[in-house]
Amino acid sequence: MHHKGKDNMPAKTEQERAAKGGIGHSTALLVLLCVLLIAVSVVLVFMLKNHNDAKRGASEQLRLSAIAGFDCEYTEAQQLYPFMNGLLKVTNNRITYMSISGNEIYGVDVEMSSPICKIAGGYAMVADSDGFFCAMFSEEGLVFNKHLTGKIGNIALTPSGLSAVIIDEGKSFGDVYIMEKDASFLAQWTSNESGYPLSLAFSPDESLLSVSLVDTDGSQMVPHIKQFTIPKDRTTQRPSEYAFYSPLVSDIMPLVAYGSNSTLAVAGIQAVAVVGNGECKLIEPAMACVNTVFAYDGGFAVVYADGLDQPVRLAVFSANGIKKTEIELGNQLLNYDVSGSEALLAVDEKVMRIDLANGKVQSTTPVDETVIRVAFFGKKNICIVTAVGVRELTV
Repeated sequence: MHHKGKDNMPAKTEQERAAKGGIGHSTALLVLLCVLLIAVSVVLVFMLKNHNDAKRGASEQLRLSAIAGFDCEYTEAQQLYPFMNGLLKVTNNRITYMSISGNEIYGVDVEMSSPICKIAGGYAMVADSDGFFCAMFSEEGLVFNKHLTGKIGNIALTPSGLSAVIIDEGKSFGDVYIMEKDASFLAQWTSNESGYPLSLAFSPDESLLSVSLVDTDGSQMVPHIKQFTIPKDRTTQRPSEYAFYSPLVSDIMPLVAYGSNSTLAVAGIQAVAVVGNGECKLIEPAMACVNTVFAYDGGFAVVYADGLDQPVRLAVFSANGIKKTEIELGNQLLNYDVSGSEALLAVDEKVMRIDLANGKVQSTTPVDETVIRVAFFGKKNICIVTAVGVRELTV
């Protein structure tokens, strides 16, 4: 028995050693896996920390440089329009005037399906582009509300509160309805032959109203411009037809902006024309992809690109269409505002303040939040509505 036990002892030891070796090998693998998991976790934590710090840094950068404002959700930010010394919040069922800190000053209940907002000076007009309702507001409150006889297509507004609205009554190509700031009726023009009204604009001195039209009766679309005189004394006189222009292009030209009291810039996708004083001339060379056109004191400016997905440029013109300068902007124009001869342009991740009279960039402010709207705010400041809130900045 003793001899037999000695014979078995080496075999048992070898089995134990094999088992211990397997356990050791498994333990080493587990340790290695744990080390790898810890390393991966550290890397992920580090990456998430840097990502959050970057986001928090962008937010804090704007907050630190802002002198006023508040945070909000993206859906609410889309409803906010800088207006006078505060903000106008436009929703389907309520119009609210708020302070720059987000406190409600007054509110008016409304019913609209698709509201649009136009601001000029101390007045703001809100209209339902899917309905018949419109209303005008000032800093003090509601000026008027009115239900028109046709579906609203577009609106124009002057700093004195004079307004014009394109409506569709279904009996013609469209109508233009002109109102005083108290909503009293001034005139209504019905387009039976000229074409469909697309957009409109008042001259700076409010003596002319221009309406862009597109005629589809022929074999191709033909753009027209219809102009009306607006008398100073509207208690005894009414607006009347003044001039009719047809730019010699087949491009639809819905964009209009007055370069002066007598000259109007009209733009389509690939053409820009200057009309007025009995003349209509195209600007050469043509611009491949026009983004927008806007007026300033002394002329007009065109934001355009050489093609789709190409960088955008700002071309500045005198009132009669002579090119003064051109400025490289960036990849995408997000929003803009004009005051006198200065413009604010939100492009990509920056806001540019440009002296249009001299063709110079005065300042460039980095913005690490998606800009929805930008506006001059007071004498020196600007207001930026971003995807995450409102900021009042000094630039």
